[in-house]
Amino acid sequence: MPHTAAAQGPPKITVAYAAISPIFAGVWMAKEIGAFEKHGLKADLIYISSGAVTVQAMVGGNLDVSVAASNAVVSAILRGAPLVAIGSITNRPAMSLFVQSDIFRPEQLQGKALAITRHGSSTHFLTLFALEKLGLQDKVKIQPMGGTREVDAAVRAGMVAGAVRSMKPGPKTRMLVDLPDLGIPFSMDLIAVKRDFAKNSPTAVEGMLKAYLEGVAALRNRKEFAYKVLAKYLHAGGDVLDEAYEYAVKYLDSQARVEPAVIRTVLTWENKGDVSVNEFFDNSIIDRIIKEGFVERLYK
Repeated sequence: MPHTAAAQGPPKITVAYAAISPIFAGVWMAKEIGAFEKHGLKADLIYISSGAVTVQAMVGGNLDVSVAASNAVVSAILRGAPLVAIGSITNRPAMSLFVQSDIFRPEQLQGKALAITRHGSSTHFLTLFALEKLGLQDKVKIQPMGGTREVDAAVRAGMVAGAVRSMKPGPKTRMLVDLPDLGIPFSMDLIAVKRDFAKNSPTAVEGMLKAYLEGVAALRNRKEFAYKVLAKYLHAGGDVLDEAYEYAVKYLDSQARVEPAVIRTVLTWENKGDVSVNEFFDNSIIDRIIKEGFVERLYK
C-alpha cells in the first residue's frame, strides 16, 4: 500500500550555508531549537565552503535552499540560473578588513596580498569593493584560500597582509576598515530557492522562512543556549563566542527582507545597472509573514 502523508512525515529540505561564520547563526539556531519541525519541515543543514560553490550546487539540483553570498546569487541569475531570493540575512556588509599589526594605512597594502575564500564569494566581492573605495584597485593581490578557516590560518601564519572577515582572523591583527562605514548597500547572504520550488511549494518556503526568523529571535531571547549553538558550529570557545554572539545580534535582520538597493549594488558592479532589480527577488511571502504579526510576536 502507498504511504500516506502522515506516514511519510514532514517534507525534507536541504539547506546549505556558505561559511563557518556567525552570520549564519540564525540558520543554526533554527535547526537546534527545532523550528523547522515546528513549521512542518525536516531540515538537513550542510556546509559548502563559499557562496559561489553553494550556488553552483543549487543550480545543479542538489539543494532546496541556499544561504549564500548575494553577489553569487545575483550573478547566477544574470547568467540564466532559475533562482530567486526570498529573504536576506542582513542588508549591510557585515565584515571588516583586518590586517597585520604593522599595517596602519591603506597604502601600506600596495603590492601585498589579501586572502579570500574563493572567487565569486562575498569575501571576494567585498575585498574588491573595499580596495576600489580605498584607491587600491589592481594594486593588491587577491589570494583564494578555499574556505574561512583556511583564510584565518593564512592570516595567522603571516602568508598574507590581511583579509575581509566577519571576525578577527588572529590575535595579532587589527581592523583597518569597517565595511559598513563605506556606505555600501549589500546583502551578506541571500536566502535563495529555485523558482519552481517557490512556485510549487509555497507552504514549505513559508515554513522555512518562519523557522529562520524564529532562529534569529532565539539568539536574543535564549542567549545561554545561543552560546552553546555557536560553540558547536564554530568549534570555538571563550572570548571568540562573546565576539560571535555580539556580531550575530548586531547584524542579523529580524525581518529578513530583501532590500532592492542591495541587488542594485551587485548589478552595478556587474555593469548591468539597467537591469530591473525585480527579476532577482520576491518578498511576497516574507512581507505576508511580517504583516500577519509573526515577527512582532517573536520579540514579545
